[in-house]
This record gives sequence, structure tokens and C-alpha cells, in this order.
Amino acid sequence: MTSSQGDLADVPGRFKKREKTSVLLLPFRMRTVFQEVQKQEWVKATKKTAEHKDQNSADSSEKPRETEQFTFEIYCEIIHKAKAKIVGKKLYPSSIRGEINTYQTNPANEGISEIKNMYGRLVKSGNVERFYASFYSAAVSNAVIYFEGLSRDAATLLSAKVADFILAGGKEKAKDSSICTCAPLTKLSAEEEAGLQYIGGYVLHKLHNKLANSKKSPEIEQAISILKAGKSDDQAVSDGQRLTSSLNRGGLWTITKNTQTIFERAEHYFRDITSKADIRKLDCTDIISRSTHDIDVVSAYHLILSDAVLTAESTVAKDVLHNIIQLYVRVRSFSFAKDIIQKHKVQAKQLKSKALRKEISRACKESENDRQS
Repeated sequence: MTSSQGDLADVPGRFKKREKTSVLLLPFRMRTVFQEVQKQEWVKATKKTAEHKDQNSADSSEKPRETEQFTFEIYCEIIHKAKAKIVGKKLYPSSIRGEINTYQTNPANEGISEIKNMYGRLVKSGNVERFYASFYSAAVSNAVIYFEGLSRDAATLLSAKVADFILAGGKEKAKDSSICTCAPLTKLSAEEEAGLQYIGGYVLHKLHNKLANSKKSPEIEQAISILKAGKSDDQAVSDGQRLTSSLNRGGLWTITKNTQTIFERAEHYFRDITSKADIRKLDCTDIISRSTHDIDVVSAYHLILSDAVLTAESTVAKDVLHNIIQLYVRVRSFSFAKDIIQKHKVQAKQLKSKALRKEISRACKESENDRQS
């Protein structure tokens, strides 16, 4: 069969043409059946093509619906939050804060439609890095066009804050994303939440001390600024984290709600990995990767970055997040291994006690037999 197919492949073109028209040489009845089969196949192919076109048109018609949710009112609300965040920080020059405070959004600005499209792509794909790349290349680089009436410094600062709030608002609507959102958050008890807050404060404080004792550089200062933004100075928050406040001798940190969100998601993925039966090796790399790509983690972390005193470079921000989750997973791995060792010790002790009882029972039976004999 193979050789015949190979021979047919080498047939000259004029014979191939005769082969195509050889249907006409068939008897009338067979020719009619053959043409009917061809017609049915053509109808099926036509239906598939029509269905494919309808599907494409349906997909194209659904695309604008995702961006319709981003209304001008929502955009104004985001601008208002970004303005409040900037005005509330006295580290910025008073002239810039005053300029941003008096800024009013113009509904006729053409840049709003472009931001709306970027928001739609964020909601559809969930690709945070792509959103930031497109937003910074378009809106931040040309901030004076998108935010008319502001100076370049004020417009650039406002556009950066707007990007953070757009991401925070789009996280709940992102779907089919490369960022992991597959599983709901693990429910923690009050004791477990207190332990998580304690470990989270330890992680931030440990990394801060390590950086503080390192050689000074702009990158080190930016990383320290990020870690401090994850620390809470609110007395009410400190009182709420009772375990940390009760064990604190001046060296423990209380963490913010955004920081706690990061550790809660990391704890969720840690438990998901360690819940497998007969686990012999802990895949810390997988836990760290899933945590750093979780959309709740990314959103909470960008809010922390917006609260930082210094604006961190992208590489510095990524390294700090990776180090935070890496140290948390390492600490949890130690406690997990300790629990396993303790569990095996208890089991060995129980087996040993059972063997001792059997030995005593056997000795009693032997002594009883000796008496009877």
C-alpha cells in the first residue's frame, strides 16, 4: 500500500488531471450517488464555516461589553482616590499636592477611552505586567496629555497612582488569567490568624534588619521603603493583633491588612501543597511561584508600593515580594517539618508502649504456666 501511494505521488500532472475528471466516466447511477455525497460534504463544510464565523462575530460583539463596565463615573472615582492618596502624604511638595487637589477630570479627554481599553484588556486577560507596560508607555509617559492642565511632575505622579487603583479595582473582574485565582482562600481560625500575623511581622522585620545592615544603595533604600510600607503604625491595628502585641518586646512588627492578604494567600498555597497524602518532598518553588502570581497578592502588593515613601524600580519591587514570600515559606517549612517529626515520635512511643504491654502479658503467662506445672 505504501509503495502504491509513493508511485501515485510521482505521476505527471496530466495524468493527475485525468484522475480528477474520471468521475465522468462512471455509470450514471454511480455518478449521481458520488455527486450527492460530495454535495453533503460541501453542505457540512459550509455549516462549519458559518458556525465559525458566527462564533467569531459573537466573540467580537462581546469584547466591548467588558469595557462598557468602565464608565466615566468609575474613572472619576479612581481619580478621586488617587488624589486623596497623594494629598494625604506630606512627603510630596505642597505645590504638587495643591495642584493635584484642584484638578478636575475633563469628560471630553480622548485619553479616557484609551485607559478604558487598557482596563478591558486587564479584565479579559488578567495580565498585570502587560497592563502596567501599556499604561506606563501610554499614560505615564504622556501624562500631560491624559491629565490636561497639570504640570508634568504632577501629571506623572497622578497617573502612576491611577494605575495602582485601576489594578486594584480590576482584580475582582479578571478571568481566564495566567495569574492563579483558581481556589478560594483557606479559612483560618482566630489562633491560626494570630500565628500568621506573628510570622508575617517576623518576616518583614527580619528582611528589614538584613537590608539595614547592608551597604547603602538606592535599591536598598527602595526595598526598605517597601518593607516599612507593609508595617502598621496604627495603635488600633496593634491592639487587634494580640499575639504579636503580647509577645512584643520592641522588636516585632504589626502588619497592615494588605500585607496580611499576601501571607494569607501564601499560607493557602502552602496548605494546598502539604495537604497531599504521603508527602516526601516539599516543593517550595511551586508555592512561591503560585503565591507571587496570585492576583490578590499582586493587587495587595501594588497598594503597598503606592504607600511606600520611595518609588521602587520594577526589578526591586519583584525581588522584595519574592523574598517576603520565600522567607515566609521557609519559616512555615520548618514548623511543618517539626510537626511531622513530633507526630512520628508520638506514633513510635505508642508502638513502643504496645510492645511493652505485650511483653508484660507474655511474661505473666509464662509465670502462671510455671506455677501450674
